[in-house]
Amino acid sequence: MVKVVGIIAPKETQEINTEGASYTEAYAALNEVVPEGWRLLSVRIER
Repeated sequence: MVKVVGIIAPKETQEINTEGASYTEAYAALNEVVPEGWRLLSVRIER
């Protein structure tokens, strides 16, 4: 028997933004605002 697992995400995309005193703080805040049922696909830094 073979078990196949796929990971899916909603079709639409949504941009979310956070700020922090450091990358670590801003990244942690970003993860806290990801809506339930969604997953973070990419992160970019704007200075």
